[in-house]
Amino acid sequence: MPMPNCEYIEHLENPRCEVTNEIASFWERIGVSVDAGPSSEQIIKALKRCQEWSRDDRMRLGYLVIFSGFIEGRKYSSATQASLARLVMDLERFENYPWGRVAFKVLMDSLRAKDFTKSYTVDGFI
Repeated sequence: MPMPNCEYIEHLENPRCEVTNEIASFWERIGVSVDAGPSSEQIIKALKRCQEWSRDDRMRLGYLVIFSGFIEGRKYSSATQASLARLVMDLERFENYPWGRVAFKVLMDSLRAKDFTKSYTVDGFI
């Protein structure tokens, strides 16, 4: 059983990921500007037309589903963080990234600004 990656990463939420022609091509295939991360809405549209894509591109799209729906958990039409979403281009790096730490930080950041003197419901995946 593999151990989770708990190593410290300097720029956890903003990893360095150079925009290459491969990234630009994949983002164009999804229908997203290279400067933006895809929204769940755009990913779902891409799922309907990915049957002829390569195995790796379909895997990348599947990882984007997990990233947008479970790790970031943003609104359906809101773009994900491009720097993190671009990690799907290197499948091994994406698979070994400490996503639990990212998800926990996203959750904590979303709760920091809330007024808990009233009732509060946490949306998304927990």
